[in-house]
Amino acid sequence: MDWDAYAQTYRQLDDEATVPHLLRRVLDGSGGSLIDVGCGEGALLDRLRSGYGDSWTVTGYEVSNLRAELARSHGHTVLTSPDGVVPVEDGTFDVATASHVIEHVPDDSVFARELLRITRPGGYVYVETPVKLPGAWYFRRNPQAGWVLDKTHVREYRSAAAVDEVLVGAGLTVVAEDLTPLSYPLAAAGLLIRRVLRLPQSTKRPSGLAARTVSIPRYRQQAVLTRRPDGAAG
Repeated sequence: MDWDAYAQTYRQLDDEATVPHLLRRVLDGSGGSLIDVGCGEGALLDRLRSGYGDSWTVTGYEVSNLRAELARSHGHTVLTSPDGVVPVEDGTFDVATASHVIEHVPDDSVFARELLRITRPGGYVYVETPVKLPGAWYFRRNPQAGWVLDKTHVREYRSAAAVDEVLVGAGLTVVAEDLTPLSYPLAAAGLLIRRVLRLPQSTKRPSGLAARTVSIPRYRQQAVLTRRPDGAAG
């Protein structure tokens, strides 16, 4: 997959205004180091810096050099590598996050173990991913996963338990989780029209009406906060 070409065609749309509440449970009243794996254009990094810049040092990681540069243009430190292996020593970070990344990777078990590896013993891993309930359908297609939200999704989990199974299998312990409606920015429709008409893509993040969202029927977002046990092997 040419992730730079993909990033140029499909701009990252962020419909979140705040740091996810399960992640805030770890960050509030504490401090340390955090890495956002698959940070994209830096939307979560922006929110983390705004809310926790005095107490948390935040770093991004990307396989797309284009998205890494866009995040760096916001003043963030972003690591890159083409193979999905974060170029840091074991146990480097107190917290690792991965929002809507695990559904893209070739092997979700390997990815979960990488999140555990880069997190210190006793540290936390936070993951978000779509869950596709029975009857859900979306118009994009991946040869491996069928009809999906994004053509680069090589899997869409069919239950919250399926997500937990991957993370627990990597050696993580589930601390808290929630399942909420999955929404999509209205700006996505505008981007699709511009692609069809071969018009230039805007580099601005959506605002106003374009930033509003609609729920996708029978899809949910699974958020999972896990912890690496003390002494767990990477």
